[in-house]
Amino acid sequence: MDRLKGIFISSLVVFIVFGTFFSAYSLALAPYSWAWLGNLLSFGVGSIYFGGIYLITTPRTSKNMWATWLPLLLGTLLVIYATFDATSNYLPLALNLFMLAGWFLYTYWATDFSGRDKKLLQVGMPMPNITLTNLEGNEVSIDSFLGAPAILLFYRGNWCPFCMAQIKELAQEYQQIQAKGAALVFISPQSPKHTKYLAQKFDIPAVFLRDQDLKAATQLNLFHQNGTPTGMEVLGFQSDNVLPTLILLDAQGIIRFVDLTDNYRLRPEPSLYLDLLANLT
Repeated sequence: MDRLKGIFISSLVVFIVFGTFFSAYSLALAPYSWAWLGNLLSFGVGSIYFGGIYLITTPRTSKNMWATWLPLLLGTLLVIYATFDATSNYLPLALNLFMLAGWFLYTYWATDFSGRDKKLLQVGMPMPNITLTNLEGNEVSIDSFLGAPAILLFYRGNWCPFCMAQIKELAQEYQQIQAKGAALVFISPQSPKHTKYLAQKFDIPAVFLRDQDLKAATQLNLFHQNGTPTGMEVLGFQSDNVLPTLILLDAQGIIRFVDLTDNYRLRPEPSLYLDLLANLT
C-alpha cells in the first residue's frame, strides 16, 4: 500500500503540472472558455500548493486543507456549467474530475499514517538506547546525550519539504534550546552526502546523525517501507524511510513529549515542546 502511495504522489504532481500548463495553453487558444478557465483554477490550486511547500517551506498544513478546496471546487463548477451549457467538449470535465479525485486521495489517504505503531514510544517511558552514525562515520548512542535534555527529530530526508521546514523552524529556535542546555539531534537514513549538505546549510551546532540501514527506525517501530515517493531514488534517496517523529527527552532519558504524527503534513507547533523543555531545566 505504501508503494502505491509513493507512486500516486509522484504521478499526481506530474499530472497537476501537466494539467496546469495544458489548461493555460487551451485557455490562450480560447480566451472566453469557462471550461478551461475553471480547469486552470482547479489545477492552479495544486500547482500553487506543491510549489509553495517547497518555496515557502511550511512545516504543517491543516488536516483537511479547506483553503485549497474552495477554489478547486469553484473551478469544477465552472467546468460543469460550461460543459453542459455551452459546449460538447468533455475533455475539460474529464481532466477536472481526475484532479478532484486525486486531490481527495492526497488529502485523506496518501499522507495518512494512522496505522503506525505508537506503543514503544510514550510519555513517561525511557527512551530505548539506539546506535547511530555521525558525520565522521563514528557510532553514537542516544545514551551519550544523558545528563541534559535532548530534542530528537527523525526526519525523512532533504527531499521532504515538511521535514525541511520543521528543521528550519527548530534551527530558528536553537538559541532558546541551547540556553536550556538541551541537545538538538537530527536523525535520518539518508546518505552522508545529503546529511552533510543539510548540516552545512543550517550551520548551527546541532547534531546530525544517520540511521544506517534504518536499524534504529526498525528498533523503535518507526520503519516505513516504501515511504519515499517514487522517483526520488534517482536523486540518491532510498525507497524505505522513517516515519517523521519528534521526541523530547529529559536529562535521565525519559520521554517527556513525543509526536508520532498520523499525517506527514501535520507537525507539532514548537511551543508545545519548548514550553515543556523550559520546565525541565
